[in-house]
Amino acid sequence: MKSKFVIRIGFICLGIVAVTFLVLKLTVWKDVPDTHLNDSKKYTKIENEHNAYPGSDRKDYEAVPVEAIRVKRSNIEIFLVNNCTLEPEKQIDVEAKTSGIVLNILVEEGDHVESGMPLAKLDDEEALLALREGKLKKENAERVYRNSLDNFKENIISKEEFEDKKFQLEIATVELERKQLEYEYTTIDSPIDGVIVERNIEEGYNVEKDQMVFEIADFDPILARIYIPEKDINKVVEAQMARVISEFMSDIEFTGKVTMVSPVVDPESGTVKVTIEMEDLLGGALRPGMFVSVFTIVDQHQDALLIPKKALIMEAEADEVFVVKDFVVMSVDSDGIKGLTVGDSAVCGQKSTISEGNRGSSSLSGKIVDISRNHEDESIYNITIEAIETLNGNIGKEFEKVSFYNHDALVLQIKDIGFYVETKAFKTKITLGFKEGNYVEVLTGLEESDRVITVGQDDVGHGADVAIINEEQVIGGTTVLGPP
Repeated sequence: MKSKFVIRIGFICLGIVAVTFLVLKLTVWKDVPDTHLNDSKKYTKIENEHNAYPGSDRKDYEAVPVEAIRVKRSNIEIFLVNNCTLEPEKQIDVEAKTSGIVLNILVEEGDHVESGMPLAKLDDEEALLALREGKLKKENAERVYRNSLDNFKENIISKEEFEDKKFQLEIATVELERKQLEYEYTTIDSPIDGVIVERNIEEGYNVEKDQMVFEIADFDPILARIYIPEKDINKVVEAQMARVISEFMSDIEFTGKVTMVSPVVDPESGTVKVTIEMEDLLGGALRPGMFVSVFTIVDQHQDALLIPKKALIMEAEADEVFVVKDFVVMSVDSDGIKGLTVGDSAVCGQKSTISEGNRGSSSLSGKIVDISRNHEDESIYNITIEAIETLNGNIGKEFEKVSFYNHDALVLQIKDIGFYVETKAFKTKITLGFKEGNYVEVLTGLEESDRVITVGQDDVGHGADVAIINEEQVIGGTTVLGPP
């Protein structure tokens, strides 16, 4: 009886141990790899770090979708940015020079007028009567003067009486001139060339003398008056160019130039007034009163390498981007690599099909960046060629002939060989220059026509396979209006 109890207890203990081991295996020990596996992975990682080509002896995995843009050369400018309201060079209130009833209005708001052009006509009946009266008075004064002159010569009248008649003629002449002006004032003329921006009268209005009846502005040129901080004033000089953008026409840039830099600093604001003039604007797109942004160009680099700011890798210790490169990989036996070394150049010829619309052959140039054993069949070697130019989507799957050269000397030729293409991203350090708007200048680290990733960098590692789903071709392209 006692022995059966002991046996039963033993089975219970064994069961508890088994359950405990199973629980530990499924939980605590689940993610702990074996020691020999750790050593194997460590060895593989170190070996790959020394490979000339990061993709050698790797297993295929899905490419990361990214967007890219090609590095282009363009001009980049450094601006001082200010906001202001546009003003006309001239803006004049036209006032009535005499009183009267408005008979006719000859212009409307928005009409272009020239200096001396009639704008409105007042009732001139009273002015005409006054003018006739003035002419009669002058004619009478002239007749009296001529008679007094004859009498003075014959000593009939004294000199004082003659001088009085002469004075009366002068008064009549001045009075006639005043009546003539009053009659002319019944026609309201434009004092300048410009545009009617406001009309304050209607036909039938009783206009008083000195009442403002029209407002005229000269739209050519239009002025932008900005205020530059004192610390930046040495950057701005006369004849400097500026770009002007309206909030409601953000896709169009207008050009102007600095025509005046104030010689004094405003002690309250610590700024200096700068006047920018814009001439020959097309279609009157910019008008006085518009709120605009003014970009005064203080420095410029011509023919600079530019990339979008969004291509920069965020949170990197240095300025870095991912550069996209194409690689052609072909598999050969050991005889196919005789004499080849990394760095040899390659010219790959491919027949064009009739359906491609071209006859003859097309070629691809590049250089060998890796020669390594195939990880599935060690008797096969993979030759990886970095393409100099970007591969297009019509490239086939087989080359008619591949020629390898070492310092222009032919090393090896392979005919009718299949291949596949890999597109990879490589983290690259760059040196930046000017930064303007959404673009930055690259001084070192990139070359023209390199492709850099602009979207998807967070999912990409150095040497990773990528698939470009959208490639922009042109940087900038802003329309510029105004004189060059």
